[in-house]
Amino acid sequence: MNPADANFPMRIWSEAVVRGLLGSIWGIKVTGLENVPLNGPLIVAANHVSLIDPPLVAVAVAPRRRPFGIGKKELFEKPLLGWWLRGTGSFPIDRQGDATSAMRSALEVLTKGGCLAIYPEGTRVKPGEKRAPKAGVSFLSARTGAPVVPVRVLGTAEFPRKFPLEVRIGAPLAPPKSEDRETGLAYAKSLMESIYSL
Repeated sequence: MNPADANFPMRIWSEAVVRGLLGSIWGIKVTGLENVPLNGPLIVAANHVSLIDPPLVAVAVAPRRRPFGIGKKELFEKPLLGWWLRGTGSFPIDRQGDATSAMRSALEVLTKGGCLAIYPEGTRVKPGEKRAPKAGVSFLSARTGAPVVPVRVLGTAEFPRKFPLEVRIGAPLAPPKSEDRETGLAYAKSLMESIYSL
């Protein structure tokens, strides 16, 4: 396991609980795990339709990497939930204000060779809805040289009625060649197309 990843005791314990609960009751089908590089900076980028997507993605890629996560700051303002999120390797982002602190933390993770999980659409998007992705994933990838692994989560929109839950992992995408906004938006759009094609 990459030492720069979120290998915290609470994270490992939480993974066991999530895997035991979701796996034993609903079942978890993971394909393409071999596409997740074992070493070096890495961004795992997934679609987001449900609250259970982040723990499901974390459990799916955990045999190879334990990504740090980014969550909306409102979640961290709840004492118990905020304590748990920080203990499992997540940090807050202000989606309505200044995201500088979150971007700085994300860059630190990647420059140290760690793994970061991102949901480029910025919020939950129900099946059939359209939302333009944010360019942050492109900036982080270009700045650090981190490849981006596209991940598609299926079945969580119908949770708890869907069996099994499915995570499809695609081949890593090379970082964009520029940090400019136009390139970033085009890269993010192409990334989401790769995710939804899985």
